[in-house]
Amino acid sequence: MPETSSPLLEVEHLSKWFPQKRKINDVIQHRERRWLKAVNDVSFQIHRGENLGLVGESGCGKSTLARTILRLYEPTSGTIRLNGQDISHMKGSQLRALRPQMQMIFQDPYSSLNPRMSVYDTIAEMLKVHKMVPDSELPARVEQLLTMSGLSMDIADRFPGEFSGGQRQRIGIARALALKPAFILADEPVSALDVSIQAQIINLLAQLQRELNLTVLFISHDLRVVRHITHRVMVMYLGSNVEVGPTGEIFRHPAHPYTQVLTKAAPKLDPLNRRREYAIEGEPPSPINTPSGCKFHPRCPYCTDKCRQEVPELREIAPGHLCACHYPL
Repeated sequence: MPETSSPLLEVEHLSKWFPQKRKINDVIQHRERRWLKAVNDVSFQIHRGENLGLVGESGCGKSTLARTILRLYEPTSGTIRLNGQDISHMKGSQLRALRPQMQMIFQDPYSSLNPRMSVYDTIAEMLKVHKMVPDSELPARVEQLLTMSGLSMDIADRFPGEFSGGQRQRIGIARALALKPAFILADEPVSALDVSIQAQIINLLAQLQRELNLTVLFISHDLRVVRHITHRVMVMYLGSNVEVGPTGEIFRHPAHPYTQVLTKAAPKLDPLNRRREYAIEGEPPSPINTPSGCKFHPRCPYCTDKCRQEVPELREIAPGHLCACHYPL
């Protein structure tokens, strides 16, 4: 864990709701518009030089949270602060001036690069638009970024279609680093890659974070990767964060029933231990009609009447370890 205690990113009570299309019967009967609560009242901090892992089932709101933080989506409510500056409702030139500080490494390396632009142009364009270096220094800076990402200048004139998925993701990483961002958001950066390549990209990201002191929000559904690369972990369920804590603590002593099942259900590397005895009962509720009380109560084996009626607060149960559960394990 980085020694500094200064938060680079602060998110407070952030929500992103999407309006649902109203049917003619809804209009006639004056029914209220329904909302899909993709992200609902999420709060957390990421410290400088820290890698925070974000995990949860598909559809829990991880990517929506990421895009809202980067202001690709307009927040419904809440506050986002970067370097102490409120960016929640920035627009126009203010938001464009902020973009170099926040960059994203996308999930799909095949669709995140323009197939009609060479590798050199892909990286150099960002440097030109934001006037990061004089034109005379562009080739040297592009070469430096490619080298940092495990590539060489020999590929600069080639196009994305000529590369493998792993090579494209390295190009995407070089592009993300071009503007010297303070904050990197990595959204499932290895999930679309072959297993043999995933470890190389993960190790590259870990190395770059140490060398450049990057602050990273690392989104993944692979708990083994999260355990290897992150300092802290935040667990999301149905649009809300239910547990946050140091990575080692979360994996050794998961306090929320949902986290406990997630960690125990992770695939084991031992070929003699292939049992999948840990599974969550039922399907996740709809984010349009969320349950009362604790959102996890319809699937929780420890559910009580209190869980059905009262929303648990995210509270500290150990130093740096927060959990939203009435009866943490």
